[in-house]
This record gives sequence, structure tokens and C-alpha cells, in this order.
Amino acid sequence: MRPGLLLLIQAIGLLLLGGVPAVLNFMDAQGFPYPLPTGLFGSHPFVMIYGFFLLLIGNELLVALSREWRGEVAPSWIILTFDIIVLVANALDILNVPLSFYLVIAAMVLLANYSKVYLSTSKIGLKPTVYNYMLFSTLIISSIVASFQSVFSLPWLGLTFPALTIFAIMSRDLGLVLGGRVINQDEMLLAYFSLFLGIVSFGSLFSQVLIFIAWALSLHASKIPFSKGRPYSKVALTIAWLWLLASAPLQLNYDAFIHSIALGFLFNTVFGVDSVLIDMLIGVVGKRVTLRPSPIPLILLNLGLIMRVAFDLGLNSPIFYLSAPLQGVGILSFYVLTFRQVLPQVRKVDKERPLMFKDERADRG
Repeated sequence: MRPGLLLLIQAIGLLLLGGVPAVLNFMDAQGFPYPLPTGLFGSHPFVMIYGFFLLLIGNELLVALSREWRGEVAPSWIILTFDIIVLVANALDILNVPLSFYLVIAAMVLLANYSKVYLSTSKIGLKPTVYNYMLFSTLIISSIVASFQSVFSLPWLGLTFPALTIFAIMSRDLGLVLGGRVINQDEMLLAYFSLFLGIVSFGSLFSQVLIFIAWALSLHASKIPFSKGRPYSKVALTIAWLWLLASAPLQLNYDAFIHSIALGFLFNTVFGVDSVLIDMLIGVVGKRVTLRPSPIPLILLNLGLIMRVAFDLGLNSPIFYLSAPLQGVGILSFYVLTFRQVLPQVRKVDKERPLMFKDERADRG
């Protein structure tokens, strides 16, 4: 199996493992009239950040970007070692063994060490830009944050890892998604540091101002709503940035703040980007993998999130019991619908590969 596809499938497995208990826990907190199993909820923040997102971002660095920058995916032993470390870390956290964050740090260091390749000239002669340095610095910052979390129970700090990675990757790839638009990387760098400081200072007026600045700078740098990219991606990314803006005032409620970033900003961004760059993520080259994304995941995710925030802010209605299930089904349906379209194309490409290589040898002969 392709390493990119394997990491993606495992990431979705951890998404289910961390997401289902969260759905049940939130319904229980809402006062659902029947008892629900909530015993695994304690591992939810760890599994989502350092399970699902860590594997997803590791896939980006070791497979998609590596093939683009280095001409091939990372060596198999690096991918396998990274994969095992992340899976063991999540197993230990679920078992409440206090070594999980140390393994996360090891996984981050492994990624950072490999990512030094992005600080040199690429195979086709491209020079590193702000984008490359932002990627590398995110891994260093995130390993420091994980070190801090190994001592102090501050789960919101984990948001720095996927959020900063999104800003780093978007400083360049957002242009690819939005039809070739040039992104102002220097402006994105300022937004990147504003977002980092905004998250770590959570709960203060200072934090709200910094997140607003991060939103304004990144939106001005990318001009998402005015791009010429695919409508689905443009809509998903516009919604993502609206949730990032909303997260600033929503700091008045912890749950609303966390999920406006984790679900609203991060997952809408994932929907918008993966619907265009899915072939890079699963390591398909030489043939375009096409995807016709459905609006259903976007509608379910954001409808459920709006209902969740409304409940967090004091509104109540029996229909709000659907908020967490809608979010979960929205995210899961995106990947189900994606794989239903992508896997047959991947199998077709794999069947054609021997013939392609044969033709290449004939041409050289």
C-alpha cells in the first residue's frame, strides 16, 4: 500500500477513536436523557491533535512535500518509525501511561530532522522561502509545546501544532488551491506569530486581539473570498477563516473557543485543501486524481458547530442534541465520499504503472 494512503487511513482510524467519545461526552453534557459511555473522552484532545493531525501532517511532510521537493517520498524506515511512534503514543495515552507526550516529542524531532531537506535547494533548483522555514519552525515550536504539556495539563496549547502548520502550508499551497494566486508570505509570517501568541495567551484580551490580527493579516495575504479557485474550496476556506475570526470573541467560553478553531477553522481548511490536493497526499504521480466534493460534509459540520456554539452560549433546545453527531457525521462523510472516488482511481493507476515503466524503458532504448 502507498505510504501516503496508509498514513491517511490510520489517521482516519484515530479520528474515529478520538471523535466518537467526544460526541457521546458532549451529548451527555447537554443532558441527554439516556446514559452514554464517556470513559474514553479523557484521551480525546490528545488523539485528535497528536494522533489524527500528527499523522495527517506527517503524511504531508514525508510523502506529498517530500516527493515535490526531494523527488521521492521519505525513506521507508523514517515513515515506518514515525508511524509506530505516533500509534504507540496514542495507545499509551488511552491507557493513561505518562510517556505519551515524550513519544510525541520524539515524532516531532524525527519530522524536524527530516524536514531539514526543505531548507536546502530542491531537486529542480527551487530555493527555500519563508514557507519552508515556517514549516521547520512549527515542528520545533510544537515539540517545545508538547514538552510543556507533558508537565502541565493545558490541552488548548496543542492547537498550536495544527493551526501553525495550516498557516505555514497555506502560505504557499493556498495559492495552488485558489487557482494560482500568489500569497504574501511575509504577511502570512506575521499572521503565523500572531496566531501562536494568541493561542498560548488564551483567556486574555491580549489573546483576542492577536487572533484578530492573525485573521486579518492572513485574509489580506490570501484574499480567499476574491480568488478564482474551485468554488467548493473557496467556500470551505472562507468558512474556515470566518470561524477563525469568531474564535477571538468566543474565548469567553472554553468549549466554543476550542471547537471554533479545531472544527471550524482546521477541518473546513482540510476539506477545502484536500479536495484539490488529494493526489499529492496519497502519493499519486503522473496522473491526476479527480474529486468531485459533496457539499453535504460542509453543511453537516458547520450546522452542527453552529448549534454547539449556540448551546455553549446559553441557548437550549432538544434539537441541539444533534450538534455533536452532525459534526462527526460531517467529518466522516467527507472521507467516506473522498475514498469512494479516489480508491478506484488509485487502483487503476497502480495497474497501469508496470505498463508505464515498460513504455519509459522502451523510449530510453
